[in-house]
This record gives sequence, C-alpha cells and structure tokens, in this order.
Amino acid sequence: MLQPDLSALKSRNILITLFVLLCILDATLVVIARDKWAIGRILLTIIVMYFVLQGRRWAKYLLMGICSLLAVLLIAMVVVLSSKLSIILKVGSLIMVVLCTIIPIYMATNKDLNRYLSFKRQSYSP
Repeated sequence: MLQPDLSALKSRNILITLFVLLCILDATLVVIARDKWAIGRILLTIIVMYFVLQGRRWAKYLLMGICSLLAVLLIAMVVVLSSKLSIILKVGSLIMVVLCTIIPIYMATNKDLNRYLSFKRQSYSP
C-alpha cells in the first residue's frame, strides 16, 4: 500500500496542531466562563475533525463551516458583551477568532493537505 509523502504528512500535522491549540483554548475559555453547554460543541468539533482526518469531504466542509460560524459568533460576542467580559475572555476569544479563521483557510488552500485527504479517501474506497 502506498504512503502519503512527507509534505502531505507535515500538512496534516500542522492541521492537527492548529486544531489541538483551538480545542485547548476553547476548553480553557469554557472553564473560565463556566459554560457547560459549550462542552457539547467542543466534542462535536472533535468528532468532525476525526472524520476530516479520515478524508471525508463532507466533514472537511462541515468543520470549515463550524470554524467560520464560531469566528463570527465570537466577534459578535466580544462586540456586544465587551463591558461584561473579563479581559481574559476577550483576549482568548480574539485568539480563537484568529485560529478559527486560519483553519478553514488552511484547509481550503493547502495543496499538500488536500493531497493527504485525497489519499485517505482513496485508501478507504471499496
């Protein structure tokens, strides 16, 4: 069985690193804000990321949509609730916006990552 090349694996690892950073920051902000409902969103996002790494095209677009929606909602939250949020929540939310913007752009534009995901799709087709 063929293996993906090193540049494709490096691109996959960069995506995983960005995603882990996003999850750690998100979980930290959830604990600080005491928002237990957000734990479900984090778990759903992790599950979708698992399917992205399996090469599922629908999961890639769903994750890109989740990240994009999250970025818009976080910006709106910071703007609307800025006087009620602590400085830690404001800065953390803005860092999350940056990560939620980078991840979909990276997924859409990185040719090595797309080659890796295409390889994964082909390796699972009957």
